[in-house]
Amino acid sequence: MALTHLLDALERDARTEIDRLGATARAEADGIRAESATRLGERRRLALEELDRQHRYELEQALTAARRAGRRAVLEARQRLLQRVFDAVHGLLPGALGLDSYRRSLLAVLRGALAALGEGPVVIRCTPALRPLLEALERPAGTSVVSDDTVGSGFLVQATDGSVDVVDTLEERLERRRTELTRRLFEQLGAGT
Repeated sequence: MALTHLLDALERDARTEIDRLGATARAEADGIRAESATRLGERRRLALEELDRQHRYELEQALTAARRAGRRAVLEARQRLLQRVFDAVHGLLPGALGLDSYRRSLLAVLRGALAALGEGPVVIRCTPALRPLLEALERPAGTSVVSDDTVGSGFLVQATDGSVDVVDTLEERLERRRTELTRRLFEQLGAGT
């Protein structure tokens, strides 16, 4: 009987040891699972943060590209508008030669051009429509007036040796004031006038 008691006691001790080892193993497994879940959660959080950062970066890149494309489109549209306006004005310049205001200013402008060249013979090259007016104006001796279709709407005074030109055409005046006129045009467009 003692052997039976001994075997029962050993069996109980073995079961207790098995239960204790099982409990320890379960606790250890639970700890590993918890630690694993924590690590997994941290990795997931870091991965989501990185994904979020990447999405924000891509969104910023797309927004920047869209802004640049928008600005480029606006600038190109402004440039086209500006070109149309200046082309239209250029088309009107030959007709402006007949305006009283232009004709009244012609003598003073011609004197300024002649003064810029100083003494000596000069040639005044002008659009054919201006030749009769320029020939009728007072000018220094040795000054000749020549019709020239390539001059533009106005005239140029040239030293006879070709060394110096003084250009006074409406096209040149327009180009000289292009920056100012562009600014004023866009100010008026911006103001809605």
